[in-house]
Amino acid sequence: MNYIIIKGNFRVIRYSPDGDSLKFQAKKASNWKKVVTVHSELFATKLKEGAGVVQLRLQGIDALETHYSPSFLPTPKSVGKKKSKKAELPKRQNFKQPEKYGNMATTKLLDILGLQNVVWTRNYIKSVDIKKGRSLKTYSAKNSEPIEGYIIVNDVERKGRPISFAFAGKTRLRDGGKVTKEKLQKILKDSINYQLLADGLVYPYFFYSLSAKLRNVLSDGVKVAQKKKLNIWLDDKTIEGIKMNKFSQITGEHIIVPYLFRRLIKHQYLNLMQGYWKALEGNKAYKPKVESLFLKSFFDKTNPYVFLIDEKDFRRLDEIVIVSRNKILMTTHPGNIVFLS
Repeated sequence: MNYIIIKGNFRVIRYSPDGDSLKFQAKKASNWKKVVTVHSELFATKLKEGAGVVQLRLQGIDALETHYSPSFLPTPKSVGKKKSKKAELPKRQNFKQPEKYGNMATTKLLDILGLQNVVWTRNYIKSVDIKKGRSLKTYSAKNSEPIEGYIIVNDVERKGRPISFAFAGKTRLRDGGKVTKEKLQKILKDSINYQLLADGLVYPYFFYSLSAKLRNVLSDGVKVAQKKKLNIWLDDKTIEGIKMNKFSQITGEHIIVPYLFRRLIKHQYLNLMQGYWKALEGNKAYKPKVESLFLKSFFDKTNPYVFLIDEKDFRRLDEIVIVSRNKILMTTHPGNIVFLS
Protein backbone atom coordinates (compact mmCIF):
# COMPACT_ATOMS: atom_id res chain seq x y z
CA MET A 1 0.00 0.00 0.00
CA ASN A 2 1.45 3.36 -1.05
CA TYR A 3 0.55 6.79 0.28
CA ILE A 4 0.87 10.12 -1.51
CA ILE A 5 2.70 13.08 0.01
CA ILE A 6 1.11 16.45 -0.71
CA LYS A 7 2.81 19.66 0.34
CA GLY A 8 0.95 22.88 0.95
CA ASN A 9 -0.42 25.22 3.58
CA PHE A 10 -2.86 24.58 6.39
CA ARG A 11 -5.67 27.12 6.49
CA VAL A 12 -7.34 28.32 9.69
CA ILE A 13 -8.44 31.96 9.24
CA ARG A 14 -12.25 32.21 8.83
CA TYR A 15 -12.45 28.46 9.48
CA SER A 16 -13.16 26.32 12.54
CA PRO A 17 -10.40 23.73 13.01
CA ASP A 18 -10.75 21.20 15.80
CA GLY A 19 -8.74 18.35 17.26
CA ASP A 20 -9.19 15.95 14.35
CA SER A 21 -9.93 18.09 11.29
CA LEU A 22 -8.66 21.25 9.62
CA LYS A 23 -8.37 22.87 6.21
CA PHE A 24 -5.50 22.39 3.77
CA GLN A 25 -4.49 23.80 0.38
CA ALA A 26 -2.06 21.89 -1.83
CA LYS A 27 0.75 23.74 -3.58
CA LYS A 28 0.11 21.62 -6.66
CA ALA A 29 -3.58 20.82 -7.09
CA SER A 30 -2.66 18.16 -9.66
CA ASN A 31 -1.29 15.98 -6.85
CA TRP A 32 -4.84 15.26 -5.68
CA LYS A 33 -5.38 13.21 -8.84
CA LYS A 34 -2.82 10.71 -7.55
CA VAL A 35 -5.07 9.77 -4.62
CA VAL A 36 -7.15 6.76 -5.68
CA THR A 37 -10.62 6.75 -4.14
CA VAL A 38 -14.17 5.69 -4.92
CA HIS A 39 -15.23 9.16 -3.76
CA SER A 40 -13.33 10.99 -6.49
CA GLU A 41 -16.40 12.81 -7.90
CA LEU A 42 -17.48 14.07 -4.50
CA PHE A 43 -13.94 15.15 -3.68
CA ALA A 44 -13.63 17.01 -6.98
CA THR A 45 -16.81 18.88 -6.10
CA LYS A 46 -15.50 19.75 -2.63
CA LEU A 47 -12.18 20.89 -4.10
CA LYS A 48 -13.97 23.19 -6.55
CA GLU A 49 -16.34 24.57 -3.92
CA GLY A 50 -13.41 25.43 -1.66
CA ALA A 51 -11.35 26.97 -4.46
CA GLY A 52 -8.59 24.47 -3.71
CA VAL A 53 -9.02 24.45 0.06
CA VAL A 54 -10.34 21.16 1.45
CA GLN A 55 -11.30 19.82 4.84
CA LEU A 56 -9.03 17.04 6.12
CA ARG A 57 -10.02 14.16 8.39
CA LEU A 58 -7.03 13.20 10.50
CA GLN A 59 -6.39 9.47 10.39
CA GLY A 60 -6.68 7.28 13.48
CA ILE A 61 -7.88 9.89 15.97
CA ASP A 62 -11.19 11.18 17.31
CA ALA A 63 -11.44 14.42 19.30
CA LEU A 64 -14.28 15.24 21.65
CA GLU A 65 -17.06 16.85 19.67
CA THR A 66 -17.15 20.64 19.77
CA HIS A 67 -20.00 21.03 17.27
CA TYR A 68 -21.86 17.91 16.17
CA SER A 69 -25.27 17.88 14.52
CA PRO A 70 -27.25 14.76 13.53
CA SER A 71 -28.08 14.32 9.85
CA PHE A 72 -31.48 15.22 8.45
CA LEU A 73 -33.92 12.31 8.43
CA PRO A 74 -36.22 11.58 5.46
CA THR A 75 -39.91 12.09 6.19
CA PRO A 76 -41.92 8.83 6.01
CA LYS A 77 -44.37 8.55 3.11
CA SER A 78 -47.19 8.02 5.61
CA VAL A 79 -46.56 11.54 6.91
CA GLY A 80 -46.02 13.25 3.60
CA LYS A 81 -46.58 17.01 3.90
CA LYS A 82 -48.78 16.86 6.98
CA LYS A 83 -48.36 19.70 9.47
CA SER A 84 -49.96 20.53 12.79
CA LYS A 85 -49.79 23.44 15.20
CA LYS A 86 -50.31 20.92 17.99
CA ALA A 87 -47.10 19.01 17.22
CA GLU A 88 -43.74 20.68 17.91
CA LEU A 89 -40.93 19.82 15.49
CA PRO A 90 -37.78 18.61 17.33
CA LYS A 91 -34.83 20.94 16.83
CA ARG A 92 -31.86 19.65 14.88
CA GLN A 93 -29.18 21.51 16.78
CA ASN A 94 -25.44 21.41 17.36
CA PHE A 95 -24.27 19.39 20.34
CA LYS A 96 -20.91 19.34 22.05
CA GLN A 97 -19.19 17.26 24.66
CA PRO A 98 -17.76 18.88 27.82
CA GLU A 99 -15.60 21.65 26.39
CA LYS A 100 -12.32 21.26 28.24
CA TYR A 101 -10.55 18.54 26.25
CA GLY A 102 -12.06 19.38 22.87
CA ASN A 103 -10.74 22.92 23.23
CA MET A 104 -7.38 21.66 24.50
CA ALA A 105 -6.98 19.39 21.45
CA THR A 106 -7.70 22.30 19.11
CA THR A 107 -5.26 24.55 20.97
CA LYS A 108 -2.54 21.87 20.83
CA LEU A 109 -3.06 21.38 17.09
CA LEU A 110 -2.71 25.12 16.45
CA ASP A 111 0.37 25.23 18.69
CA ILE A 112 2.04 22.42 16.73
CA LEU A 113 1.41 24.45 13.57
CA GLY A 114 3.36 27.33 15.15
CA LEU A 115 0.45 29.74 15.54
CA GLN A 116 0.45 32.37 18.27
CA ASN A 117 -2.11 34.84 19.61
CA VAL A 118 -5.01 33.04 17.95
CA VAL A 119 -8.10 35.25 18.00
CA TRP A 120 -11.49 33.53 17.77
CA THR A 121 -14.76 35.23 16.99
CA ARG A 122 -17.94 33.20 17.36
CA ASN A 123 -17.05 29.81 15.88
CA TYR A 124 -14.12 30.67 13.63
CA ILE A 125 -10.61 32.08 13.80
CA LYS A 126 -10.33 35.81 13.07
CA SER A 127 -6.55 36.23 13.08
CA VAL A 128 -3.28 34.53 14.00
CA ASP A 129 0.33 35.57 14.53
CA ILE A 130 3.10 33.63 12.79
CA LYS A 131 6.77 34.06 13.59
CA LYS A 132 8.90 35.36 10.74
CA GLY A 133 12.54 35.61 11.75
CA ARG A 134 12.57 37.41 15.10
CA SER A 135 9.23 39.10 14.71
CA LEU A 136 5.58 38.11 14.63
CA LYS A 137 3.32 38.92 11.70
CA THR A 138 -0.44 39.05 12.03
CA TYR A 139 -2.62 37.44 9.37
CA SER A 140 -6.36 38.05 9.13
CA ALA A 141 -7.23 37.58 5.45
CA LYS A 142 -8.79 34.27 4.47
CA ASN A 143 -6.32 31.78 2.92
CA SER A 144 -3.40 34.19 3.35
CA GLU A 145 -1.60 32.57 6.27
CA PRO A 146 1.65 30.73 5.35
CA ILE A 147 1.30 27.67 7.61
CA GLU A 148 3.66 25.39 5.76
CA GLY A 149 3.20 21.65 6.11
CA TYR A 150 2.33 18.47 4.33
CA ILE A 151 -0.06 15.56 4.50
CA ILE A 152 0.34 11.89 3.67
CA VAL A 153 -2.87 10.40 2.34
CA ASN A 154 -4.16 7.38 0.45
CA ASP A 155 -7.94 7.76 0.40
CA VAL A 156 -10.92 10.08 0.74
CA GLU A 157 -13.81 9.27 3.09
CA ARG A 158 -17.51 9.31 2.26
CA LYS A 159 -17.94 13.00 3.16
CA GLY A 160 -15.23 14.00 0.70
CA ARG A 161 -12.45 14.60 3.23
CA PRO A 162 -8.94 13.24 2.55
CA ILE A 163 -8.00 10.82 5.35
CA SER A 164 -4.65 12.22 6.32
CA PHE A 165 -1.59 12.11 8.47
CA ALA A 166 -0.67 15.77 8.94
CA PHE A 167 2.81 17.18 9.52
CA ALA A 168 3.94 20.72 10.31
CA GLY A 169 6.92 22.29 8.56
CA LYS A 170 9.11 21.12 5.71
CA THR A 171 10.25 17.72 4.48
CA ARG A 172 12.79 16.39 2.01
CA LEU A 173 10.22 13.96 0.68
CA ARG A 174 9.17 14.77 -2.89
CA ASP A 175 5.90 16.60 -3.35
CA GLY A 176 3.45 14.24 -5.05
CA GLY A 177 5.72 11.25 -4.47
CA LYS A 178 4.74 7.86 -3.13
CA VAL A 179 5.45 6.84 0.45
CA THR A 180 5.36 3.20 1.51
CA LYS A 181 3.70 2.28 4.78
CA GLU A 182 7.13 1.16 6.04
CA LYS A 183 8.57 4.63 5.36
CA LEU A 184 5.51 6.28 6.89
CA GLN A 185 5.84 4.06 9.95
CA LYS A 186 9.31 5.50 10.61
CA ILE A 187 8.15 9.13 10.61
CA LEU A 188 4.68 8.71 12.05
CA LYS A 189 5.63 9.94 15.53
CA ASP A 190 6.32 13.34 13.96
CA SER A 191 2.70 13.60 12.82
CA ILE A 192 0.11 15.80 14.47
CA ASN A 193 -2.04 12.67 14.76
CA TYR A 194 0.48 10.88 16.97
CA GLN A 195 1.31 13.93 19.08
CA LEU A 196 -2.35 14.48 19.98
CA LEU A 197 -2.72 10.83 20.99
CA ALA A 198 0.47 10.86 23.05
CA ASP A 199 -0.76 13.96 24.90
CA GLY A 200 -4.03 12.24 25.74
CA LEU A 201 -6.07 14.89 23.96
CA VAL A 202 -7.88 12.63 21.47
CA TYR A 203 -9.17 9.08 21.39
CA PRO A 204 -7.88 6.35 19.06
CA TYR A 205 -10.30 5.72 16.17
CA PHE A 206 -9.10 2.91 13.92
CA PHE A 207 -10.69 1.70 10.68
CA TYR A 208 -9.99 -1.49 8.74
CA SER A 209 -8.24 0.49 5.99
CA LEU A 210 -5.45 1.52 8.38
CA SER A 211 -2.41 -0.73 8.19
CA ALA A 212 -1.61 -2.64 11.38
CA LYS A 213 1.98 -1.33 11.22
CA LEU A 214 0.72 2.24 11.39
CA ARG A 215 -2.00 1.43 13.88
CA ASN A 216 0.60 -0.04 16.23
CA VAL A 217 2.60 3.21 16.23
CA LEU A 218 -0.52 5.21 17.06
CA SER A 219 -1.38 2.70 19.79
CA ASP A 220 2.04 3.33 21.33
CA GLY A 221 1.07 6.97 21.64
CA VAL A 222 -2.16 6.02 23.39
CA LYS A 223 -0.24 3.81 25.84
CA VAL A 224 2.08 6.70 26.69
CA ALA A 225 -0.88 8.92 27.53
CA GLN A 226 -2.68 6.23 29.50
CA LYS A 227 0.37 5.33 31.57
CA LYS A 228 0.75 8.97 32.58
CA LYS A 229 -3.04 9.41 32.92
CA LEU A 230 -2.89 12.45 30.72
CA ASN A 231 -5.97 14.57 30.07
CA ILE A 232 -8.90 12.47 28.80
CA TRP A 233 -7.46 9.32 30.39
CA LEU A 234 -7.79 10.96 33.77
CA ASP A 235 -11.53 11.62 33.35
CA ASP A 236 -12.77 9.09 30.77
CA LYS A 237 -15.70 7.00 32.06
CA THR A 238 -16.36 4.84 29.00
CA ILE A 239 -15.17 1.52 30.46
CA GLU A 240 -16.19 2.31 34.01
CA GLY A 241 -19.61 3.21 32.65
CA ILE A 242 -21.67 6.34 32.99
CA LYS A 243 -25.03 6.62 34.70
CA MET A 244 -27.44 9.08 33.16
CA ASN A 245 -30.80 10.32 34.30
CA LYS A 246 -31.16 12.90 31.56
CA PHE A 247 -29.80 13.52 28.09
CA SER A 248 -27.95 16.76 28.91
CA GLN A 249 -25.51 14.82 31.11
CA ILE A 250 -23.67 13.51 28.03
CA THR A 251 -23.13 17.04 26.75
CA GLY A 252 -22.30 18.82 29.96
CA GLU A 253 -20.98 16.27 32.41
CA HIS A 254 -19.50 12.96 31.19
CA ILE A 255 -16.35 12.31 29.14
CA ILE A 256 -17.13 9.41 26.81
CA VAL A 257 -15.74 8.02 23.54
CA PRO A 258 -16.92 10.43 20.78
CA TYR A 259 -18.15 7.50 18.67
CA LEU A 260 -20.68 6.61 21.37
CA PHE A 261 -21.54 10.26 21.89
CA ARG A 262 -22.45 10.66 18.21
CA ARG A 263 -24.53 7.48 18.28
CA LEU A 264 -26.41 8.73 21.33
CA ILE A 265 -27.13 12.05 19.62
CA LYS A 266 -28.38 10.39 16.44
CA HIS A 267 -30.43 7.87 18.39
CA GLN A 268 -32.18 10.51 20.46
CA TYR A 269 -32.93 12.68 17.42
CA LEU A 270 -34.40 9.68 15.57
CA ASN A 271 -36.68 8.84 18.50
CA LEU A 272 -37.83 12.44 18.89
CA MET A 273 -38.61 12.63 15.17
CA GLN A 274 -40.48 9.34 15.26
CA GLY A 275 -42.64 10.74 18.07
CA TYR A 276 -43.29 13.84 15.98
CA TRP A 277 -44.22 11.84 12.87
CA LYS A 278 -46.55 9.62 14.87
CA ALA A 279 -48.30 12.70 16.26
CA LEU A 280 -48.77 14.10 12.75
CA GLU A 281 -50.22 10.81 11.52
CA GLY A 282 -52.74 10.76 14.38
CA ASN A 283 -53.32 14.53 14.41
CA LYS A 284 -52.27 14.61 18.07
CA ALA A 285 -50.34 17.03 20.25
CA TYR A 286 -46.64 16.43 20.71
CA LYS A 287 -43.82 18.11 22.63
CA PRO A 288 -40.33 16.63 22.29
CA LYS A 289 -38.93 15.17 25.50
CA VAL A 290 -35.44 16.53 24.97
CA GLU A 291 -34.04 15.02 28.17
CA SER A 292 -35.12 11.47 27.26
CA LEU A 293 -32.40 8.88 26.61
CA PHE A 294 -34.26 6.04 24.82
CA LEU A 295 -31.47 3.63 25.79
CA LYS A 296 -33.69 0.52 25.69
CA SER A 297 -33.90 0.80 21.89
CA PHE A 298 -30.26 1.79 21.34
CA PHE A 299 -29.50 -1.17 19.05
CA ASP A 300 -32.89 -1.53 17.38
CA LYS A 301 -31.94 0.21 14.13
CA THR A 302 -28.26 -0.57 13.77
CA ASN A 303 -25.83 -2.99 15.36
CA PRO A 304 -22.67 -3.12 13.22
CA TYR A 305 -19.81 -5.56 13.36
CA VAL A 306 -16.44 -4.42 14.70
CA PHE A 307 -13.10 -6.22 14.85
CA LEU A 308 -11.34 -6.70 18.20
CA ILE A 309 -7.56 -6.62 17.91
CA ASP A 310 -6.79 -8.71 21.00
CA GLU A 311 -9.28 -11.46 20.08
CA LYS A 312 -8.53 -11.28 16.33
CA ASP A 313 -12.23 -11.77 15.77
CA PHE A 314 -15.42 -9.92 14.87
CA ARG A 315 -18.10 -8.92 17.34
CA ARG A 316 -21.42 -7.12 17.17
CA LEU A 317 -21.34 -3.70 18.78
CA ASP A 318 -23.88 -4.76 21.42
CA GLU A 319 -21.40 -7.38 22.62
CA ILE A 320 -18.89 -4.74 23.69
CA VAL A 321 -21.20 -1.82 24.45
CA ILE A 322 -23.53 -2.64 27.32
CA VAL A 323 -26.65 -0.52 27.61
CA SER A 324 -29.25 -0.57 30.36
CA ARG A 325 -32.10 1.77 31.26
CA ASN A 326 -29.80 4.53 32.51
CA LYS A 327 -26.22 3.33 32.01
CA ILE A 328 -23.85 2.76 29.11
CA LEU A 329 -20.34 1.30 29.15
CA MET A 330 -17.78 -0.22 26.80
CA THR A 331 -16.19 -3.52 27.85
CA THR A 332 -13.01 -3.05 25.86
CA HIS A 333 -10.58 -0.18 25.34
CA PRO A 334 -11.40 2.01 22.29
CA GLY A 335 -7.89 1.35 20.97
CA ASN A 336 -8.75 -2.35 20.75
CA ILE A 337 -11.54 -1.73 18.24
CA VAL A 338 -11.27 -1.61 14.44
CA PHE A 339 -14.37 -0.20 12.77
CA LEU A 340 -15.53 -1.63 9.46
CA SER A 341 -17.53 1.39 8.34
